[in-house]
Amino acid sequence: MKILHLEYDLYPPEAIKKLETIATIERFLCAGQEELYAKLSKDRYEVIFTRLGLMLDEKAIALQPDLQYIVTSTTGLNHIDETAASNKGITVVSLKGETEFLANVKSTAEHTWGLLLSLIRNLPGAITHVKTGGWDRQPFMANELDGKTLGIIGYGRLGKVVARYGAAFGMRVLVHDHNPENYEGHAIEAVTLKNLLNKSDVVVLLISWSRENENFMDAEKFSAMKPGAYFINTARGELVDEKALVDALMQERLKGAAVDVLWNDSSWPGKVNDSTLLLEYFKNHNNVLITPHMGGYGKDSIAKTRTFVTEKLLKQLWK
Repeated sequence: MKILHLEYDLYPPEAIKKLETIATIERFLCAGQEELYAKLSKDRYEVIFTRLGLMLDEKAIALQPDLQYIVTSTTGLNHIDETAASNKGITVVSLKGETEFLANVKSTAEHTWGLLLSLIRNLPGAITHVKTGGWDRQPFMANELDGKTLGIIGYGRLGKVVARYGAAFGMRVLVHDHNPENYEGHAIEAVTLKNLLNKSDVVVLLISWSRENENFMDAEKFSAMKPGAYFINTARGELVDEKALVDALMQERLKGAAVDVLWNDSSWPGKVNDSTLLLEYFKNHNNVLITPHMGGYGKDSIAKTRTFVTEKLLKQLWK
């Protein structure tokens, strides 16, 4: 069996050693999509370990007639054409749906809270101010979180962790999820989406991406948000209508936004490939924070998740 590994350096040595007992591994540091196509057109593999920044789309999959497994250490799968994979009988091994395991992976939840604090306290602006010789606190007056209302859209494993953070900061926490079963066993204030948007001082989007919920946060939902509220997205960029978000910011209906994800960023190989409306706004305004899809990129979480998907693949192979 041959494995093409596109994220070799991030996998723990123990995980690599286990793979080497059952397959030949080819490490490939791929710089971009065209380089990936060229590689896939030359050699055949039974397994491909992939990563964000590279698209295993219909074209890439068609170049691999022997491919049996695609492995990705992510919950979101918008960098893989699942339909094309399914049509070819290819199994996608991922973290999607691994609720019990993911409950102990908190990097994205911590990053979400870091963005929230940085945005509301304008920490990047204050730090830049001091770096350039300033020492004036007056422009950086901010409200406390204590007593404010936090609205969480998506009460899955990340939503539950962020809800605990909010409660620890003295916030009233409202949650909304399309699946009421997620509320079971939790003493929470579950409300309608409209109610959450109307009442929350900070809205955090933590739902899973699918084709059906692209542009979930649209003009209507941003208009329903409490005037002067903040918006945080660490889920997927495709869940947000960027024009609607920028309009809400420009019209000052929202006070600020912080995101770790942008439209189509899962295909960007280490640099911005496409300018987006939110990126352009961000370049000239101080009430938006953007980080490069790094929420889950922590040392502890990387070791845990890469080991987990490796073990998951091995279990499939040993059936």
